[in-house]
Formats: sequence, structure tokens, C-alpha cells
Amino acid sequence: MSPTGASADEWVPTKPGTEGALALGLAHAIVAAKLRPEAGVSTASALSAYAPEQVARITSVAAKRIERLARELVEHGPAVAIVGGPPLAQTNGLFTAVAVNTLNALLGTVGQPGGVSFMLPATQPSDLGPQPSKRNPRPYESLANAKVLLIDEANPVFSAPKAWKVRETVEKIPFIASFGSFVDETSVFADLLLPDHSFLESWIDSLPEAGASAAVVNAAGPVMRPLHDTRATPDVLIEVSAKLKKPVALPWKTFDEMLKGSMPEEAWTAAQKTGFAAVGGPERAAPRQSGGDRDVRGAGLSGPPARSQSPQSPRSTAYVEPTFDGDATGYPFHFLPYASQAFYDGSLAHLPWLQELPDPLTSAMWSSWVEINPATAARLNIAQGDLVDVTSSQGTVRAPAMIFPGIAPDVVAMPVGQGHDSFTRYATKRGVNPIAILAPIAEAETGALAWAATRVKIARAGDPDGSLIMFAGEMRENPHEHETR
Repeated sequence: MSPTGASADEWVPTKPGTEGALALGLAHAIVAAKLRPEAGVSTASALSAYAPEQVARITSVAAKRIERLARELVEHGPAVAIVGGPPLAQTNGLFTAVAVNTLNALLGTVGQPGGVSFMLPATQPSDLGPQPSKRNPRPYESLANAKVLLIDEANPVFSAPKAWKVRETVEKIPFIASFGSFVDETSVFADLLLPDHSFLESWIDSLPEAGASAAVVNAAGPVMRPLHDTRATPDVLIEVSAKLKKPVALPWKTFDEMLKGSMPEEAWTAAQKTGFAAVGGPERAAPRQSGGDRDVRGAGLSGPPARSQSPQSPRSTAYVEPTFDGDATGYPFHFLPYASQAFYDGSLAHLPWLQELPDPLTSAMWSSWVEINPATAARLNIAQGDLVDVTSSQGTVRAPAMIFPGIAPDVVAMPVGQGHDSFTRYATKRGVNPIAILAPIAEAETGALAWAATRVKIARAGDPDGSLIMFAGEMRENPHEHETR
């Protein structure tokens, strides 16, 4: 149960990887009850394999419940289904996404107020950023032949499964430059450290992904002067490009010049040709007379309106069964490493105030923990705070047990973000990194890491050792070795 699930009027847990089948079961129930008469015969035929009774066997959600939820979706419109997180991190993630959006198309909420939109064009103009790759099951394999590596806002040694051997690959690269402000697991191998400005000290631009009715490109200026001797990474790259043996002829001298000058006049014009349009007209930011600060003015591009998918012609709805690493006999539990509410993917673990922030559902902090269903814990003789070993085919991590009723009996979960080997005194050697034991398996069609498709076994490893802090419990750890709290 996530904070979203805890806030919901009704939480409907399903077997991992079956959320897409549930979405199509809801769609079938809507069509069968003629709640959306305009759906048509072709839609009914495409959904024939997803009768509530059949879906109940796949998902463990009762057929009567599926029928009731389907009716509520139609009666309480506009209704929208949103998918993300673990369901898309299975080996059938693309099927799940298509299934959920098929339900949205049937509900008539694609491209409508209160619904979901798909901005077009689907790819970014080359003038505004790199084209996304379609399939890359081994994103770090290309590093094996790299002679130079530039690291910017990334820590792949920490965030990649150990089975990908990213650390071993990075160690062999002849020259590495890092633009990080803190030494982490990847930048510790760097030959050169060039700290970037913070986001408040530099010009920024962004191109949000699909989800809005229009594509928007944003650019904004700094709100404060740099506090330290740092430089914006784009400025460094622009300067270096002009000093190469074969210089790259760029029309800008600085990043802000690119955003304020060339972007509106050149890249924005190119963007309009591919389907984008200017919003209100871009504004140039001029230097102030006092102190040389620049006005902060936003500029944007809006894309064409979203294109609705016809509910009469849904995409293929053939069920794609999820697969998992590890057989159910030897590894009986599904493993769910989820993004920490405080640290996200671990990139914020160096901030002590976030270390001190209690988890919204368990109230634990300053460490890692393993969430286990009470019935599972009782069967395995595991008590609150006991050390447990979580083992996959890739290795083992050890952390205290958190007995938590908001998790299915056949699932164990761990927050991601702790377990750093090198990331300031507040995060180094604190907790464990559950990403390390993930199996290197990918979604079949997109190539994305299926980080929710690893099975594990758990076993009690020892009594509580004080490594878990809880506001609501009796266990606390002193985060400073020689201080009292």
C-alpha cells in the first residue's frame, strides 16, 4: 500500500503483473452491461477473453467486485485510469499500459477534460533534445568501449543491478569527468570533478513527457547567484566543444544565450515545423543594471491538441503473462523495491533532514527495512525489528523487518535510496541497496529494466540490532556516532 493507496476510498490489491488483465476485465464488464453502447461490436469481440470470472482467476480480484467497479467508473464520470510504478516494471509492462489506455478510450476520456491526454508529436524535435531510443535492454553495454565518460546527474554504479557489472565497466574507462556536487559511487572513479550549479543558480530547460493536452517546452533563469566556485555544465560543454581538435561550430557562447537567443529564433522555429507552436511568444531576458543579475522570465512552446484513440478500434488486447526471475518453489515471494518518499532513487540520501523524515506509512527513518505481511511474519517466526535476509538469484541483503498489514502475503517490499558506499557522512554505509539483488531482466518490447519481476526468499537472521528508527515504536538508532539526541 502506497500513500496513494492509503488515501483511496478503496484499495484493490492484485497479483503482481496482472493489472492489465484487471483493466480489460473492467472494460469487458462495461461493454457486457451496455454501459457504453457506442463501444461497438469490434470492441466487445476484442474483450471477449476478459470476462470478470476469467479475470478473477488471473488477478485474485472477485468477479462481483470487478463488475461493481466497472459500473462506478461509468456512473461517476469523468473517470480516468492511471498506471505507473510496479505494474509497468514487469516483463509485460507495455501490455499493461496499452490495456489501461484501452479502458480509458472505452470510457471516452482520452483527450477530454478530467481524462488523460497523449501529446503529439510523440518524439522530441532534434533541436530541443536527443531522440529517445526505442529499445535498449543493456543501457550500459556501450560503456565497455568508451574512452571518455562524462557523468551528469547520474549514478549508475548505485542505481543499476550488480548483474550489469557497471562498476567493473566504469573502472576500465581511461578518463572520467563528473559534474556532480557530491562524490558518489560513480563519481568516485572520476579523474576530474567539475561541480555544477544548483538548479536555483543556473538556467534550466525542460520538456515534460506525455500526459498533458499539449507539449510544452520551458526555460527559466536563475533566482540567485552561485554560492561557490561552480559552473553550469552546459557552459562547460559549449566551451570545450570550441576547443576540440576538430571544433564543433556552435552558434552560442553560453547556455543562457542559447535559451534566450537562439532557442526562440532557431530551435523554436524548427519546433513549430514539427507540430509545436509558441505560447505567448518567447521573451528575451536582459541584464539588469545592478549587479549583473538577469531577469527570470519563462518561455514556452505548446504542441498540438491530443489525439483521441477510438474506442471502436482498440489495439491488440491479447494477454501477455508476466514472467519472473526465480522459481516460486525456491523463491516464494515477489520482491518490490519502491522509490523512497524522501530519497526518490537515492540521489537525495545525503540530505540529513530527509534522513530524519519519517516514512509516511511505517514511520521508519535513517535506515532500510523489509516490509512483511503479519501472516507471513507469523508463519516464518519473524517479529518486529528482527533482522531478515532477503535473497534472490543475484545475492542477499539484510535489514530489519517491518511488520506491515498494507502488503500482500506473497510480497516483500523495501524502500530504495539507502545502502550507499560513498555519498557523504549522512548516507554512506547506512542501510542496504535493494537494487543490488535485482535480476537483469527487461520488458520484452521496450527493453526497460523489469525491476518488479524478481522473486526472493526471506529468512530470520537475528534479533533486532537497533538499526531501525521508528517514531511510533520503541527502536531508535543514534545517527551520529558520538552524539545523543
